Amino acid sequence: MGATPQDEIDKQHGEAYDAIISMKCAPMVDRGEIPLAWKVEPTMNDPRYNEAENVSVNGNSTLDTFQLKNEDEQSRYNLGSCISSRGQVDVSKLINLVTPGCHIPAATTNKPVSELKKMATNSKSNLWDEVNAAKNNAHVVRPSHDAWGIKKIVLMFCDDFLQTVYEMPWWHSNPAMRNAMKPILDALNIKPDRIVRMLFAALPPGTTIPVHHDTGAWVSKTHRVHVPIVVDDPDRIVFRCGPNESSMQRVSCIPGHVFEMNNQAKHAVSNCQKNNKHRVHMILDYVDMVHDDAGVSDSSLSSPSSFRPRRIQLSPGETLLQTRRSIDRALDKSKRPTPSFLILGAQKAGTTSIYEYLNQHPLVVKARRRETHCLDWRWNHTLNNATERKKHCLSFFLAKELKFHPSCMTGDSTPSYLLDSYRCIPRLKKVFDHYEDMKYIVMTRDPVKRAKSHYEMVTSLDGTPEQIQARGKEWLKLTFEDVIRLDMCNMKKSGLIPYWDIDREEMDMDAFNAFVGTNCEDEAFRAYSKDHVKMGSGSHSLISRGMYELQLRPWMCAISNKDAFLVMKLETMKKVGVQTTMKKVFEHLNLPYYKVEDESAKNTRSYNEMTLKTEHMLRRFYAPHNARLERLLSDEEWSGDPWVK
Repeated sequence: MGATPQDEIDKQHGEAYDAIISMKCAPMVDRGEIPLAWKVEPTMNDPRYNEAENVSVNGNSTLDTFQLKNEDEQSRYNLGSCISSRGQVDVSKLINLVTPGCHIPAATTNKPVSELKKMATNSKSNLWDEVNAAKNNAHVVRPSHDAWGIKKIVLMFCDDFLQTVYEMPWWHSNPAMRNAMKPILDALNIKPDRIVRMLFAALPPGTTIPVHHDTGAWVSKTHRVHVPIVVDDPDRIVFRCGPNESSMQRVSCIPGHVFEMNNQAKHAVSNCQKNNKHRVHMILDYVDMVHDDAGVSDSSLSSPSSFRPRRIQLSPGETLLQTRRSIDRALDKSKRPTPSFLILGAQKAGTTSIYEYLNQHPLVVKARRRETHCLDWRWNHTLNNATERKKHCLSFFLAKELKFHPSCMTGDSTPSYLLDSYRCIPRLKKVFDHYEDMKYIVMTRDPVKRAKSHYEMVTSLDGTPEQIQARGKEWLKLTFEDVIRLDMCNMKKSGLIPYWDIDREEMDMDAFNAFVGTNCEDEAFRAYSKDHVKMGSGSHSLISRGMYELQLRPWMCAISNKDAFLVMKLETMKKVGVQTTMKKVFEHLNLPYYKVEDESAKNTRSYNEMTLKTEHMLRRFYAPHNARLERLLSDEEWSGDPWVK
């Protein structure tokens, strides 16, 4: 959702002036706590709201056309249920704390915090002064609100995924502030440890925050509360909220009115006061209460990913480093090395889709190119020391930028790494000394179908010139069966498949069992990789790329932490769906849950089926190799032949 154009904001501000007279405030009704289940999605997307023809009568909308099934639905889809008046409290102590400086226009907005700290503080009692906040509290950026000149006093703040709550010095070291907030918390019946965001916002006179709904993973997991604090003329503050723009109701903004709102609903606010006075609201978000196994109540977040945010008390003057969805302490700079994960392979097994789904997560940053090949094709042999080699490999990532944001991560998806362990593993250890802490993802696919897909891709003339060049030309005049025989002959020459009779297309299981997993096989695989795994071309290793255990075992031997590996099947992703698969991937990478928006498969193509004779031959060849993979992974999903069920 893009920024609202200024002419539209001006139009809405004019409408707010009209609403001062034409729209009365809705009755202050205590509907209790608004259930988070009502905030699963923006209310405007709910078809039951869209189907209703909401007729506005004296500023009050009706739902006469609704056919609601039960009392819970009646409550949820009542237009007034977007607002609940939770109480009326004395805010005089807060007024005394936040009035100094509140009506002075913002003067230092968008200045870097480093510059703010160099400036003189005019008054320590003026908590709105950004210089004062940068030196004695902690500076927080709210891009849209800052651009509108809306000042702030931040007491608590969290990242979008509620992983960390930062408690500011002006909260945890200010007894007067905590005492002044107590009536509000008592009205809500919550304790401070359930609050994840808490701030004061000063809206300048003549300013409108346009109609919008809040976005971010935090919205559906938190209760949003507003409390008017400093309001000179409540009748000229137009705060509206409703399921959609046409059904918004006006909310009373008299000081001390504690009201909860569904911020997944449409809302807007205008300061139409004539006295050049700012309007100050206290805004907080809190999470639900849950019970742990011991029966002790605590604040937590519900599914799809249940966890408790950690809480950190900041020191005066600490610097926070923000992206749109993350917040990190400057003290934590460079705590996450780059890259955080490698998608090793296999080629034509869904690696492109997994990588693209991953990069939809707001905390994942794309590499400069998807397949960096920094450990194989683009390895720079002219560099002789570790520092230069590391610098070269890091140049494929946004490493310098990411060191300031350790909550974010990036990774590499180069599916040739799985096959080329002979070269890639030693290079990985030379360049990335955190390789033991990295996460590794391997996608597999029915090796017979993978081989056919590989052949069709390499012999296709579709794509960019760079893609066509990278595929190579060696197979363009060869049939699928020709390429199968070519790779089997190459493996035979390297001593890698002494158990397979190429002409008779038969497997000697005694020879197979005596050979696999031995030093002889390892040496043969190294010889095959050295002689037949080409750099800069995809026209090689048609059959060996489907021998997954042979490729995966060297990686698992090189990395001591076996939990660092996530091995999945493309077929399983198709069966259980993208969301279930990516939930597993996000958990593997210790990322908070995120719903992937674009589930479309990437880099796919249709092709003719192979002959039954060829398919049966390949299934005979791969069957014992699939059994090896089952033994290596020891998981129910891989029991038997994982592709013959």
